[in-house]
Amino acid sequence: MKERKALLIHAVDKSLIISEQPPFPFPVLGITTLAALFPENWEIEVIDEDVDLVDLNSEPDLIGISSLTLNIPHAYDIADHFRKKGIPVIMGGLHVSSLPHEALYHCDSVVIGEVEPVFDEILKDFENKKLKKIYKAKNFFDLKNVPIARRDLLKPIHHKHLTSVQATRGCPNNCEFCSVTPFFGHRYRFRPVEAVIKEIEMLLDMGMSRTIFFVDDNIAENEHYAEKLFKALIPLKIRWGSFASVRLAKNFKLLDLAVKSGCLELFIGFESLEQSNLEIASKNFVKVKEFPEIIDRFRSNGIMVQSAFIFGHDNDTKDIFKKTVDFVQKTGIDTPTFGILTPYPGTALRDRLIKEGRLIDTKGEWHKYDGSYALFQPKNMSVEELQQGYFWAKKYCCAPRSIIFRLLRRPNKNFFLAMLVNFSMRANKMKQIKQRWKKRPLVAPS
Repeated sequence: MKERKALLIHAVDKSLIISEQPPFPFPVLGITTLAALFPENWEIEVIDEDVDLVDLNSEPDLIGISSLTLNIPHAYDIADHFRKKGIPVIMGGLHVSSLPHEALYHCDSVVIGEVEPVFDEILKDFENKKLKKIYKAKNFFDLKNVPIARRDLLKPIHHKHLTSVQATRGCPNNCEFCSVTPFFGHRYRFRPVEAVIKEIEMLLDMGMSRTIFFVDDNIAENEHYAEKLFKALIPLKIRWGSFASVRLAKNFKLLDLAVKSGCLELFIGFESLEQSNLEIASKNFVKVKEFPEIIDRFRSNGIMVQSAFIFGHDNDTKDIFKKTVDFVQKTGIDTPTFGILTPYPGTALRDRLIKEGRLIDTKGEWHKYDGSYALFQPKNMSVEELQQGYFWAKKYCCAPRSIIFRLLRRPNKNFFLAMLVNFSMRANKMKQIKQRWKKRPLVAPS
């Protein structure tokens, strides 16, 4: 018999239109990994609001909530609701780790950083009714001790199209705008390859999707580990995607292994076509002049390229939008994604913009932190010009004619899949544009 019940919530504000998301729910890994830490005498309920609704009449013994910055006002509403009922609420994740004292207005405790090293302490304090305000581990977690996530607590739709797995944490790069590295650290940490393979085999035996997404910040950054992992994946005959840097395209041996292991798509942060912008953002290991060759190398090997370009860097001028669109269309990037430089809490970028007096006070409107709002004063254009240019670039590249032209210009073996991905994501992109720009014509930036 279960003695206690915990309700773990991945808070998502469904009223928001997120245009760069896939048309199916992404299988969350954070709260399902957390669920695996609880002892057997606990009943665990997991709610991913991307699919499920939180039962506000529920009365568990403990609430755990995690959320991205854009969803945090909604997460706070949920926390407030359950706290009024006298139920202890603990919050964790990137946002509250950066702003713990803000979160403590809405919850009993905040976990700063990874929860695994402090979980036993939290549970002990809860049992003794002595929860601390803040829990923060002294050291990063050893990934050889990561438990198998409780995916069985999610609805089957979470794994119909995609299954998520984590092999590494941390990133040695120091990109100014990145909020993940301060959370997981600059040191690259690895799960044993054998443990990763065993987990994937278990997922396949359970009938979950054979398409895996590795949620690692940079799957191939450590050549030795990536080589061992890719070789071990080959016999599984899966298809997989992940985040990676341009460095993978330069390593022919590793790229070949990635292809043989089933690599289908990679999310590559090109960020900007201005080299000076990359240097300011501490991403000078990326060379703009190499972009066309890198894209061609990935695509000629059958790997779909999902590119990320960010507008609003300090050396961006008003011609950056058309320049980027022309580049995307010419190089045949499979799935281009655009964003506005966003000063997330906890980033060096936010600190710099505050120091320079350029950050716009959004008065707690955290829902604007989704990469589609101009939240600071750019150096070489107005806020309005940055916003207008971003929407123009997005609209141009998601137009049916642009999609078809781009993919036919340089087709590869994943042509039809790339076409499907583009058109499936188009609806939300256009919905966001129409909702936010009803009274203003979308025109090409000068």
